[in-house]
Amino acid sequence: MILTKEERQKIGLVILFNVFLSILDLIGVAIIGILGALAIRGVGSQKPGNRVSSVLRILNIQNLDLQSQATVLGILAASLLIFKTIISVVVVRKTTFFLSRRGASISSNLVSKLLSLPLTKLQEKSIQETQYALTSGVDTITLGILNVTAVMIADISLLVILAVGLFIVDPTIAFSAAAIFGLAAFALYKLMSVKSRNLGIAQAELTIKTNESIAEVISSYRELIVRNRRSYYARKIGDQRLKNANAVAERAFMPNTSKYVIEVTMVLGSLLIGAAQFLMNDAAHAIAVLSVFLAASTRISPAVLRLQQGAITVKGNIGAAQPTLELIESLHLINPVENLKDLVTTEHPGFIPRIQFFNVSMRYPDKTKYAVKNVNLEFAAGSVVAVVGPSGAGKTTLIDLLLGVLEPESGNVFIGTEPPLNAISSWPGGIGYVPQDVVIKNGTIRENVCMGYPIESGIDDLVWEALEIAQLRNLVESMPNGIDSHVGDRGTRISGGQRQRLGIARAMFTRPNLLVLDEATSALDGETELNISDAIHALKGNVTVVMIAHRLSTVREADLIIYMHEGEVISKGTFLEVRNAVPDFDHQAQLMGL
Repeated sequence: MILTKEERQKIGLVILFNVFLSILDLIGVAIIGILGALAIRGVGSQKPGNRVSSVLRILNIQNLDLQSQATVLGILAASLLIFKTIISVVVVRKTTFFLSRRGASISSNLVSKLLSLPLTKLQEKSIQETQYALTSGVDTITLGILNVTAVMIADISLLVILAVGLFIVDPTIAFSAAAIFGLAAFALYKLMSVKSRNLGIAQAELTIKTNESIAEVISSYRELIVRNRRSYYARKIGDQRLKNANAVAERAFMPNTSKYVIEVTMVLGSLLIGAAQFLMNDAAHAIAVLSVFLAASTRISPAVLRLQQGAITVKGNIGAAQPTLELIESLHLINPVENLKDLVTTEHPGFIPRIQFFNVSMRYPDKTKYAVKNVNLEFAAGSVVAVVGPSGAGKTTLIDLLLGVLEPESGNVFIGTEPPLNAISSWPGGIGYVPQDVVIKNGTIRENVCMGYPIESGIDDLVWEALEIAQLRNLVESMPNGIDSHVGDRGTRISGGQRQRLGIARAMFTRPNLLVLDEATSALDGETELNISDAIHALKGNVTVVMIAHRLSTVREADLIIYMHEGEVISKGTFLEVRNAVPDFDHQAQLMGL
């Protein structure tokens, strides 16, 4: 559910309060009708009718002169209608803020649920589609659907109460007003609702596609220059934005059409009812009824307009919110990730960094071939293990299974005596991981090293220690602001190798007992790679190191080498043992002069 039971109750109370405010509208309109009748009879030197006289006695103004009575009635009617309008504005504002804040809570909950999914599920949608669903789509639901619906219910209550009041005054005028405004609103809704929904869907799709194209341009800018294809993307994004602009303009113009139709309806309705009343009744009665209709119309017309526009808006926003509604539906049975304290833990008592794979197999969705098949392995605590093999051999999948990022189709993985996610939960910071493509945020060295923790957690000693292991200390010390120097968006102010080393520093920030590196030294020059390899091997005995590497010089000193091919472990042992067992591995070693 989008709203909790308590929140639905709050919205219900708001609706009931709006019903009460609608009664004020009815009283104000009725007083205006009385004022009209009083004025007409006064001009003709006639006594007020029974109903008017009763109201004057209730207000205790029956003995005042006509001018004074009219003044009191006018002030009272205006005060009631203005008071109702002011209170309505306050209520709508509070409701809007409440639902907007609820939107932030919904986004947070959806993110928490998404982050509890396996990687394969998380990657089913594009980043831009997920981003839209978590932000713009949520705002569309809370403000564009729920908030508008709450206002519509208030307007419906107003129309019902006014209709009842008009029926008491004159059934004919009540039915006439209902027929005139109801038919106009219904016709507008039928003409525009389907179009609005289709435009909403188109707007959401075009926004996502445009964001995808922009991300594609930024991430492949060098290739676009070399291939001279920048103009293609400029045209493509321009075309997408033009289509989106047309959809936005169409939806934005729809309320204007409704406004003009309702205005014309009010004018024609007043003429028709006025003519009918003058034909069937005396002038005093006709003018009294017409004044009631005109007064009621000043409240009915805006309410009908808001109601009709709201219905079209909701219809369009349901289309625009479709990615979010689908996401909410797909995650309704998923539990959010555990909420943890933001503490940097550098000691991990009880954590045993021994790794075991028991008959582990795994296939990716819609694939018949196993990415990893029947793997049985054990890595001793404190050892250095290297996983090697050709591209597509299943090395990264094996690492993802080790980290709990993927779940095996069959078999079990243990870190110590716990499944990976249990171990991570029990010993936060006990495992460090460096991917091949390190994500660098637009911030400082300190913010990147302690990414995932509040900036105040970036304790100087821990940051410098991590930078030392990653061979970055000298570079950072030479920067004007040290560890508080900015690295630019995606690390544009530092080199590729420095970005890679920053990822290594991040992994070492919590002094992990298990360090996993996926091609973590691939972007480094030979000397830096050697220095980092020496620093990593120096952790041997205290830290279990599992690495994927193509450079065999990096893995030559590993305690255990795992050679994989087409998802299976072909050989395991020392560098020399695997070299003797696998001709391809031996051939690569010869090519590298090892």
